[in-house]
Amino acid sequence: MKKIVFIGKNNLEEITKATLATNYEIVEINAGDLTKTDTFANLPSDLAMLVSFVGPMDTDLIMEAFFAAVRAQKIKLERIIMVSTAGIDNEVEGTFPYPGVSDVAEYLRQQRYAIKVIDEEELPYTIIRPVEMVSKPSGNPMVIEEGNPVPAGQVSYQTVAATIAEAVNTDRYKNQSIAVLDKE
Repeated sequence: MKKIVFIGKNNLEEITKATLATNYEIVEINAGDLTKTDTFANLPSDLAMLVSFVGPMDTDLIMEAFFAAVRAQKIKLERIIMVSTAGIDNEVEGTFPYPGVSDVAEYLRQQRYAIKVIDEEELPYTIIRPVEMVSKPSGNPMVIEEGNPVPAGQVSYQTVAATIAEAVNTDRYKNQSIAVLDKE
């Protein structure tokens, strides 16, 4: 059974864990100072994937610390999946909230840098950029490729978890940054 490390703890992480736990061994890291490499000092040597749920702030520092630990332990990851946010490329049309964020410009800079850190690892990755995540039944999911406008809207946690599961289980979104929302 492949091992996936989940970094961060939130509603989406819980739903995604329930979605993937029957086919993967989930290793959760959500305690301690995630910006410190030592927090990741004892990663399983056979770790296959990372799914990052961290944020809103310091995502860039957390990715730097995690990958420093991966390199130090000579772990060969197969895939990286990061949940970021719509708006990192000014692609959102309309008003978009950033819950828990007081400095939106800094938040978006940190998200962009975290993605750059991932890109520099030269491993297969998927960046998932959801619009406002909400607790509601899944709608009709819409995936928008990077570089295209994204309408402000909402997406259910279940829709984003299903998109993460698809990225884990297939190559459909390999080396892509995608926005996710539920069509109205």
